[in-house]
Amino acid sequence: MLRVARKPRGNKYSAKQTACRAGHAHPSKKEARRCNDLHLLQMAGEISDLQIGPKFFFEVNGRTLLHDNGRRAVYTPDFVYRQRGGQLTAEDSKGMRVRDWPLRKALFRACYPDIEVIES
Repeated sequence: MLRVARKPRGNKYSAKQTACRAGHAHPSKKEARRCNDLHLLQMAGEISDLQIGPKFFFEVNGRTLLHDNGRRAVYTPDFVYRQRGGQLTAEDSKGMRVRDWPLRKALFRACYPDIEVIES
């Protein structure tokens, strides 16, 4: 039987995976550029505690939110860092708004009211 090699699928939003200067692989050029900027801001002392892609799980009334398949509902921002004044910030590099983003953002704000959410 003759097998035909399949062309690998690209990103569904046509984003190109790109590495930042720190060596992290990011799913888009925009996110890699923002990572470079954030590393410079951290070296300059404007921000601290930079994290790439941490996971935040949603809980309501002490119960973990689960999808129908049993997986925990999660929000993974592109970056989390502490601003100079001490404010913890979760940042997402949005090239395109996806359908579930407003709901996920609202859930995150309700579950983590002390963390500011911004889009870049």
